[in-house]
Amino acid sequence: MNEPSSIDVLLVDDSGFFRTVVSDKLAGWEGLSVRKASSGPEALEVLEREAIDCVVSDFEMPEMTGLELYERVEAAYGLPFVLLTGQGDEETASRAIGTGVDDYLRKEEIAESGQLDLLANRIRNVVAQRQAREKYELLVNNTPDEISQVGKDGTIMAANEATARSFDTTQSALVGKHLTDILPKETAASRLEEGRRALTINSAVTFQDSVGYRHFHNVAVPVSVGSEADSFQLITRDITQQKRREQQLEERTEKLAVINRLVRHDINNDIQLLIGWADGVSDHVDEEGQAYLDRIQNTCDHISELTTIARDFVESIGSDTDLEYSSVNLRYILQSEVEKAERRHENLVVSVDGEVPKATVRGNELLSSVFGNLLSNAVRHNNGSEPRVNIRVEEGETDVRVHVADNGPGIPEATIDGIFGKGEMGPESPGTGIGLYLVHTIVDRFGGQVSVENTSDGLAGEKAAVAEDSTGCVFTVELPKHV
Repeated sequence: MNEPSSIDVLLVDDSGFFRTVVSDKLAGWEGLSVRKASSGPEALEVLEREAIDCVVSDFEMPEMTGLELYERVEAAYGLPFVLLTGQGDEETASRAIGTGVDDYLRKEEIAESGQLDLLANRIRNVVAQRQAREKYELLVNNTPDEISQVGKDGTIMAANEATARSFDTTQSALVGKHLTDILPKETAASRLEEGRRALTINSAVTFQDSVGYRHFHNVAVPVSVGSEADSFQLITRDITQQKRREQQLEERTEKLAVINRLVRHDINNDIQLLIGWADGVSDHVDEEGQAYLDRIQNTCDHISELTTIARDFVESIGSDTDLEYSSVNLRYILQSEVEKAERRHENLVVSVDGEVPKATVRGNELLSSVFGNLLSNAVRHNNGSEPRVNIRVEEGETDVRVHVADNGPGIPEATIDGIFGKGEMGPESPGTGIGLYLVHTIVDRFGGQVSVENTSDGLAGEKAAVAEDSTGCVFTVELPKHV
């Protein structure tokens, strides 16, 4: 606990000798300064005009006892209060603590100069504790969680503002009520049972419950402070929206599973049938008919590619949690996707600058879809007779950057900022717009980044090198190395 740097103490005692001795000695302690008063009324006058951090008062005084002074000080200023009692005043001391006095000492214990350090330490402690409590109360009253202190019998001993707002009442109105006064009987009984269990095992207990359509996450924490030891703190958080999102996620996952089965099985099977039938009639058509068969073949290939994209997309968004990943050989992934792209697109020419480093990056099999989509994107958005792609890999200490440049028309400035958005595509685009969104989604899930720039914008460094003979754009995929 941090001690306050400077403490102004008000010492109240009807004995001038005691006031002088104690104040002189305390003033010699670093961080303590002392004001003096000979009675309760005089002490209240001092408090009206000066800033005081702690009051130290004798109990037996004329006009006003120390306990009466405490009640006035607590009501008006809420200051830490140390009461000094006489020999044999244990009953008074007990009553003082029950009333709320922060600490007490017998005057005989501090009468000797060698024992004044005991009083100085008590002053520091009660001030520090009061400040800590005030900070805690400020925090409690500003949290959106409902926090209340509940007795073992179910009586509410204290409540924060969030709890009062939840039940459309005030904090003071909640104090003294029973849990059954504000909650349904079963809910109140359940929370009280969990609170008692926390007290029995002397440890926090977490549980969830519902009130009507609202769902709550609760924590019952035993209180172990003096006379409040038979109570527990009940912290309640409204998780209704979270529960709704979980339900929506479950429903979405079920729908995605159906789509995934449809894409991976039914549609793909039909495509294979179409391809087989086209091959079967290829020897029975003339040159003009062969052109139509080629179109059928190309369209089937396109549909097959789209089903692969859809499958990967469903797998990538089927969960709100991070994708599972491991070490992936980037060189193997790139070589495999380049070979598949060149087989799929007859006129595509792909070149790789230099040797791809033997780097392993964080990812899984979906990483293939990232580079496969970038290569297909370069072909589908290229109106030339010979689409070309140039790849350059740059290895850093913690990541690997793959630059993919093409000789297409580039991306219009009006759409480049949203090119990775779901469904984004140009008006003449032959694609669905989902491919680049899938690229961004997967790379982001693996902790990487993807960006794009037109070669006409003036590139630098590795981007300029890879785009030296390109007229289109450069996609850069940055992936963290696997550790």
